[in-house]
Amino acid sequence: MEEKKMNFFAIPAFTFVPPKYKDIIKESAGKIFGALLICFLIMACINAVKVNVAMNEVTDEIRNNCPEFELMGGEFEIEKPFAFDEDDVYVNIDDSIENVTEDDVKEIVLNGNYQSVIIIGKYSFGMYNNGQIQSFKYTDFENFTVSKDKLCDEFLPTIKSIVVLVVILWAFVSIGLFYFVALIMQLFTMMFASIFGKEFDGVQRYRMTVLAKFPIHVIVFIIGLIKPSLIGFWANLVLQVVFIALAVFMYDKDDDVVDAPVEVIEDKGEDNSQF
Repeated sequence: MEEKKMNFFAIPAFTFVPPKYKDIIKESAGKIFGALLICFLIMACINAVKVNVAMNEVTDEIRNNCPEFELMGGEFEIEKPFAFDEDDVYVNIDDSIENVTEDDVKEIVLNGNYQSVIIIGKYSFGMYNNGQIQSFKYTDFENFTVSKDKLCDEFLPTIKSIVVLVVILWAFVSIGLFYFVALIMQLFTMMFASIFGKEFDGVQRYRMTVLAKFPIHVIVFIIGLIKPSLIGFWANLVLQVVFIALAVFMYDKDDDVVDAPVEVIEDKGEDNSQF
């Protein structure tokens, strides 16, 4: 009798249910990877929406409330300082700040747990978005000029489109990193298997690690949407190790070998009949 296959879209949900792992690891590697990749793309799209909303808010705020300004010849000037601090977005435009460094941006991010930060000074600017902090001098951009209207109508929409695209494409990189880390963390799976008296071959051990990492990855992502930076790297790692231990402990492997039916041979005795 052909073994019933697990529904493709049920695989991510069942990673939260360790007793189901004995069924999931029987699926093909491509099917498991594809199911998890869909989830990574969904999470990337959610991040892209967040970036899009944040950039729209910044654009509207600049258009409606920001004073007139101009950047020309490597020097920025603005009528009066402008600041925006709402919904995890921080913007500070002030030509009395001569230079903006990455440390300046980092200090704002850490103190306020912002998702997006833009600081614009007289000779340089810095920004934080999608976990990346950068700073630039205006002289790095030769013959570059910008004004309030040009920023809102041309530059910010272009930047928004690029950032959204990068965030979505990052899903393919992040799942690759996810699988690579699982390759290392399967050492924990091996250790817990020894402690709990479980037996896995190499493929089963690696798939167990991938599956056990995924629920924590999703939970940390959801918490990050509500309260960014609440769970740091080490807390994330500990939670993944704990869930790996739980998954190994609850794993109840079915017997892969089914006893073959015993063939009954009827002994009819020697045929001594005479013809």
